[in-house]
Amino acid sequence: MARSRFVDLLEYLPLRLAVGIADALPITLSLAGGRMLGRLSWYLLPVRRRLATENVFNAGIAADRKEAARIAKASFLSFGMLAAESLAASRLITPETLDAHVELEIPEASRRLFEDPDAGIILASSHLGNWELSGHIISFTKKLVAVARRMNNPYAQAFMLKRNPRRNIEIVSKRSNERMALLRPLRNGQLLGLISDQHATSHGIMADFFGRPAKTVSSPARLHLLTKCPIICGNCIRTGPMQFKMIATEPLVYSATGDRDADILRITTDLNRQIEMLIRQYPEQYLWAHRRWR
Repeated sequence: MARSRFVDLLEYLPLRLAVGIADALPITLSLAGGRMLGRLSWYLLPVRRRLATENVFNAGIAADRKEAARIAKASFLSFGMLAAESLAASRLITPETLDAHVELEIPEASRRLFEDPDAGIILASSHLGNWELSGHIISFTKKLVAVARRMNNPYAQAFMLKRNPRRNIEIVSKRSNERMALLRPLRNGQLLGLISDQHATSHGIMADFFGRPAKTVSSPARLHLLTKCPIICGNCIRTGPMQFKMIATEPLVYSATGDRDADILRITTDLNRQIEMLIRQYPEQYLWAHRRWR
């Protein structure tokens, strides 16, 4: 059913008000508001609360359900803070102020690739820490083409783009039918950002995630085999109020065996393992409320 302009405006006006309030408040109050929103969501969304707790427990992150609930609740608070951090980042975190807010934990080989204007890179990320900020930071060194879902509300979409113009970031819609949309940035020496840890509704394959089969996005593996561009897994982890650590892996390069389907499964499974290792270090900052296993 088509959305009406009236419904779009009803959604847009509170968003505009909320962003205006957040911009006017000191960052400490904005972050406190984000935590409060996350805490309210924990109590008001029982289905998501139970799902998150079960996901933590079934992934083997917690020894018992009490600990699983603690981690799941912390992840709700982390998600609540994400919006406040992302809104503040565009004015607080710039190339000139980066060192004051972000610690870079990037191997030298990956750093050289980020600084090489001719090197196309597949950046595989996950819903850990502040994934919005990951793109903001990494775009300081190389143009980022990010595959993301556009907002359904055109007023909200236009407002957020005007407020945060994303000068070195281009968004490609998940629903784009343009075949070259994902290949072009890699051939132009740019970054292609893919968040690959959620349930793949189409073009996915079954691969183990925390020891359980999950339908997984296979685009990073397919594009790697096609272009030979290295894959780097990266995430932006929160270490304090507006303090972060940008973590990246060594460049991942896989050889083809001639069995394309087996290669895609092997690469996808290894990327899941890379994501798992980081989540295990910072489980309170992962988005556990998603229906990953179906």
